[in-house]
Amino acid sequence: MPNRLLSLAYYLPQFHEIEENNRWWGAGFTEWQQLNSAKTYYDWQQIQKPDTPFGDYNLLDPAVFEWQQSIAQAHGIDGFLVFDYWFGQGKKLLEKPMQMVLEQQLDFKYAFCWANHTWFNKRENITLQLQQYLGAEDYRAYFQQLLPHFQSANYIKVDAKPVFSIFSPRDIPDLEVFIQTFEQCAVQHGFPGIYWLADNTEPHQPWKKHFDGYNKSGTIFKWRKRDNWWSYIREKLARTFHCQQLGPFVYSYQGLVIDNDPLTQDPHQIPIVFTGWDTTPRHLRRGTILKGFDPQSFALHLDNIYLQLSQRRQHLQTQVVIIKSWNEWAEGNVIEPDTLWGSELLNQYSNFSKRFEK
Repeated sequence: MPNRLLSLAYYLPQFHEIEENNRWWGAGFTEWQQLNSAKTYYDWQQIQKPDTPFGDYNLLDPAVFEWQQSIAQAHGIDGFLVFDYWFGQGKKLLEKPMQMVLEQQLDFKYAFCWANHTWFNKRENITLQLQQYLGAEDYRAYFQQLLPHFQSANYIKVDAKPVFSIFSPRDIPDLEVFIQTFEQCAVQHGFPGIYWLADNTEPHQPWKKHFDGYNKSGTIFKWRKRDNWWSYIREKLARTFHCQQLGPFVYSYQGLVIDNDPLTQDPHQIPIVFTGWDTTPRHLRRGTILKGFDPQSFALHLDNIYLQLSQRRQHLQTQVVIIKSWNEWAEGNVIEPDTLWGSELLNQYSNFSKRFEK
C-alpha cells in the first residue's frame, strides 16, 4: 500500500453573492436558492440539504471555512480541491472566498483545480462567460495571481510542489505551453515545480504523461446505456433536440459506481469517490439522478476502492484520492453533513482512510 494517502475533496466556492450571478439569475442569487426551490420528480427521490451550524452558509464568513476544515480533518480528509475560475485577460469569478482565506490566513487546507470551462445557462442554452486560452503571457498572469496562494503554508504541496489540477486538459489547445509556463514560473519563485493533477482524462489519452496523477470524474456515465437503456435514449434525445420534458434521467448508483471497476494498474490513475448524484436542483428536468445512494452503498463503493488500490502491483509514495464532492449541493454530490444522513458519509470515509494506516 502507498506510504501516504492524500485525500482531497472537490470544493465549490459559490455560496456568496457576485455581481454576475445577480445579473444572470436575479438579485441575491446563490445556489441555495436553487436547492431550496428544488422539487422532487419521483416518490423515492430525496433532496439533500445542509445540516451545519450555519445553515445555508455564506462563504464570506471566515467561521465557515474553519468549521469545514475541522470536521474534514477529523474524518480523514486532508483538504479541499477548490474550483478556480480564470477565463483569460484577468477575468475571474467566485474568487472572493479564497482571497479571504489567504488574506486572513484561515485554518483551511486547499489546492486549486482550474475549472476551465465556459459557463452556460443550460436551461436556456445561453453562454454566460466564455473560457479563453490566450497563450503564455496570459498563463504567466494567471500564475502570478495564484502565487500568493502557492506560497501560503495552508496551500497543499507534495514534495514541496504546489498541487494544481486542471479540470479539462483536452480543451486547452496549447496544453504543453500552459504546463511549461507554470513550471518555469514555479522554479523562478523557488519551487521545485508543480504537482500536476488532471480530471477528465482516460488511461489511453496521450496528455496524461504531463501529470503526476489523473482521473475522470465522469467515467461512471459511460455505463449508463447498459444500466438503463430507456433513460439513456431519452437523455440523448433531450440533449440533441433541447427537449425540456423528457427527464430527469435516472440510473442506479449500484450499476454505475459499485459494479464497475474504473481503476487500472497504472498507479498514476486516481480513484474518485462518488458521494451521490442528483443534478435536478440545478438543471431541473435536464438533470441526472443516481438512484439507490445511501451510507450503505457508499460503504460498498469505498470497499471496492480500497480493494483495487491494495491489488495494484505498483504504488506511489503519495496516493491521491479525490472525493466528488464536499459541497456540490445543487448537483447532489456532497459529503458535508446533510439532513438525510447527518455525518454518516464522513464517518464511512473516516473508516476508509484509517484502513491505510494499518
